[in-house]
Amino acid sequence: MYPCLSIEDAQFGGYDSSSSGSSSPVSSRSGPSESDGSSSSNADEFCPDPYPSETDSPSSSSSFVRDRMDRTNLLTEASACVLDDIDRHRQRMLALLPAFSSPAGAGARAESLSRWLSGFCVGWVLDMDASGSRGGAERLPRREVGRRVRAWAQALGTMERVFRLRHRELTVKQVEALGELAAASAGAMLRLARAVAALESSPSKLLAALDVYVPVSEAFPVLGRMFSWGPSHPVSAAAGGTLAALVDAARSCCRDLRAFVRSHYPWRMPQGGEVHPCVGFWMGYFRCMLRNRISLCFVLGGSGDGEDAPPPLAPGAEGGFGLVTELVSCLEAVIEEKSTALAFPGLRQVFMLNNTFAIVRRAVRSDLKLFLPPGWVRAREERMAGYIKGYMDASWAPIVARLDDAGGTKPSAVLRRRTTNRLSAFYSALENACSAQKCWKVPNPVLRGILRKTVSATVVPAYRRHLEVHPEVDVAVGRSAEELEQQLSDLFEG
Repeated sequence: MYPCLSIEDAQFGGYDSSSSGSSSPVSSRSGPSESDGSSSSNADEFCPDPYPSETDSPSSSSSFVRDRMDRTNLLTEASACVLDDIDRHRQRMLALLPAFSSPAGAGARAESLSRWLSGFCVGWVLDMDASGSRGGAERLPRREVGRRVRAWAQALGTMERVFRLRHRELTVKQVEALGELAAASAGAMLRLARAVAALESSPSKLLAALDVYVPVSEAFPVLGRMFSWGPSHPVSAAAGGTLAALVDAARSCCRDLRAFVRSHYPWRMPQGGEVHPCVGFWMGYFRCMLRNRISLCFVLGGSGDGEDAPPPLAPGAEGGFGLVTELVSCLEAVIEEKSTALAFPGLRQVFMLNNTFAIVRRAVRSDLKLFLPPGWVRAREERMAGYIKGYMDASWAPIVARLDDAGGTKPSAVLRRRTTNRLSAFYSALENACSAQKCWKVPNPVLRGILRKTVSATVVPAYRRHLEVHPEVDVAVGRSAEELEQQLSDLFEG
C-alpha cells in the first residue's frame, strides 16, 4: 500500500544500486545541498560543514568553474610563492645562525629563537610550558586551538623544508650552528603537541591530536637523519614521548566518542520534524576524522586486546566495519531515542524520515561510504519506507477510519444523520491534521512529494468512495474530492 523507497525514488543524487544490494556512489564531487535540511551552525571549529550549499556546488556556480579553469596558473603561482618563502626564511636563517655558534650566550640564542619562530607566526609556542601540562593550548577555546594547530603544522612543514633544502649550501661551522637552531626549534614546536595531548578528552581533542600526530611523525625523523640525532638525542627522545602521548590521548578520545555523540551537542528537539542540527555536526565530524585516516588507523590498531580497545577502522577488519559504522549507528540510535519526545501523531515518523535521509545523503556523498558495509544504504531505504507506513498509520489511518460505513439496514433518516455526523467528524480531524502538518518540515522535495502522494492516495479515494456510496448527503462548498486533494498538497511546507 505504501511506497518502498528505492534508490531511484529517493534520488540521493549520484549513486546507484550495486549487485550486493548496497549503493555505490557515482560521483561525490559535490556534497548534499540544503534540501536535505541538515545544514547547521557547527559548534566546534574542528567540525566544519564539509557539504557546501547548492549555490556553492560546481554545477551551479560559474565562478567555481572559472576558478577550476585557472587552477594550473594558481598552482604555478603557489609553487613560486613557496620557493619565495623558503628563500626569505633562508636569509633569516643565515642572519640568525651566529647566535647558535659555540661562543654565543643563552640570552642571544633565546632572542634569536624567538625571532626565528615569530617569522613563521608561531612565536607563541615559547609561551607554553615545556611539559605541555599547563598554559598555551589548554587555556584556549577550541576555535583557537584549531587555528593554532593549523598554523603550527604549516610552520613545521616549511621549517623542515628550509632546513632540508638549504643546509648543504652552508659551511661546516654553519651546519653545526644550524643543527643547534633546528634542535631548539624542534623542542619548542613539540610544546604545542604536548599541550594538545594534555587537553581534556573531547571531540575536538581527537581531531587536534590526529592533525598534530602526522607532522611530528613525518618531520622529526627527517630532521633526525639530517642532523644525525640518534635515539638518545633529547629531541628524538622528546618526539618519541610526544608521539606516544598523542596516541594515548587519541585512543582515549576514541573510547569516549559514543558518549560524546550522546551528550556533546545540545539535544533540543525541533518541533517541525526537520533534521536535527546534530546530524550535520556529527556527520561532518566523522568525515573530518577520516582526513587523517592513516594516523587514525595507527591509533586504532595495536591498542591491545582489552575490552576498551577501540574498534578497527578499515572495512573488512575483524569485528565488523569498524569505528565509522559504529559511530553512525550510535548517532541513529540517539536520534531514535530522542524522537519519542515528539508526541503529535505522525510527527516522530516524519522526524526520523528526515534525519535518516540526511544521514544517508551525507554518508554516500563523502569518504564515509568507503567504511560502511554492503547493504547499509538499502537497509535504511527500507527503514524510511517503514517510517512512511508508521506515519500513515499514526496520522491518517484514524482519520480515514471515520468514513467507515457501519450504517447497515438503518432507516434512511437515521443513516443520513449518522453519515452527516461521520463526515463532520472526518472534516474536523482532517482540518486539525492539515493545520498542524502544514507547519511540519520535509526539506527534501523528493521526500515531500512522496509523502504528499501517499497521503492523497490514501485519503482522497476513501473520501470519494464515501461520497459515491452516500449521494443523499449534501457536500458543502469547498469539500469536493478535488479540493481535498489540493488541500493535502500544502502539507510539510514548514
